[in-house]
Amino acid sequence: MGHREFRSGLATVIYDDEMVGTDCEKLFHDDWLKENTGCTSLQRGTAVMFEYRGLGLVFKRYHRGGLIGRIIAKTYRYRRLKNTRVWREFHMLHAMRELDLPVPRPIAAHCLGVPPLVYRCAVITERVPDSQNLTEILCESALDNEQWEKLGALIAHFHNLNVFHADLNASNILLTGSGEFYLVDFDKGAICTPLSRQNAEANVSRLRRSLDKLQGIHPSFHFSEENWQALTSAYQRIIQYN
Repeated sequence: MGHREFRSGLATVIYDDEMVGTDCEKLFHDDWLKENTGCTSLQRGTAVMFEYRGLGLVFKRYHRGGLIGRIIAKTYRYRRLKNTRVWREFHMLHAMRELDLPVPRPIAAHCLGVPPLVYRCAVITERVPDSQNLTEILCESALDNEQWEKLGALIAHFHNLNVFHADLNASNILLTGSGEFYLVDFDKGAICTPLSRQNAEANVSRLRRSLDKLQGIHPSFHFSEENWQALTSAYQRIIQYN
């Protein structure tokens, strides 16, 4: 997979030149997205799915969390392109695909400088076909323990390759119709050298908190302690702490 960069006014665009061309910049414009996705309100942090030239794609605009996010939701202090969240996630996805990890293919990224010192950014990835996130699935039906074991083994495999997911929750785990798991949304994530045991365990704990929270919200959420034991047992068999 190759990728290129070009400047357009105050914007820098990074794109996969095997999938799209320089005209991909239009995909980041609100008017184009609203016209071609049917999404009338491009809310911050919301993934927008759309089709473009036969490709199933996902648009995501970065946003700030917490109190500051209510004030300046879409802008960040700008220093260097390589320090931006969008540049880091785009290249992290590229690196993980080089490691044959199940993550979405990065298609394009857009970083717009807002003088004097801030920027706005968004990323487009290829949509994982025939998939739902784990939250959606568990609200409808249960997974058997073999699938939970498969998920635990996959998380351990990511950790053995030093991948840190900053927000490993049920909505950032996809399961395809053929039974394959993918991890998505690596904003603020990193490939560490090496990944510490503390960070690896923090990822697993974050997932457990997510599942417990969802179970408290959804009365028919299909998750049990037995499921969790299946996941963690498989994880512990495979993890190799540095």
